[in-house]
Amino acid sequence: MSPAVVAGGPGSGGVVPGWDRIGSAALVHTAQAVAAEALRAPLRDVRARVADDGSGSLAVEVTAPLRVPVLGSGTVPTEPVLVTAHRARGTIADRVRAITGRQVDRVDVTYASSVVDVPRRVR
Repeated sequence: MSPAVVAGGPGSGGVVPGWDRIGSAALVHTAQAVAAEALRAPLRDVRARVADDGSGSLAVEVTAPLRVPVLGSGTVPTEPVLVTAHRARGTIADRVRAITGRQVDRVDVTYASSVVDVPRRVR
């Protein structure tokens, strides 16, 4: 914990004692939002668990739906699901680390269902 420097606070010598902590609920919601974005899944369908290993590093477990193209549309994904998941794990780790300042040592992604990737109509 390091003291915070405050510029021009009333009666301050520039340093405010105390500490900052990101609560477990905030870590979980951050991981959930980052995972939904990385996996292109609806936020409401993504679940995340975050565990601290005791030394400050985090392990993130994500459960999300697998996005699949409309069957019979002839659209084939540009890469296999495992490659997409591997890239998403790296993205999730990097973004959670950038947002929270905490090291992420492990990200596990489990696809528990599938969602048809229906193209949206532009109005």
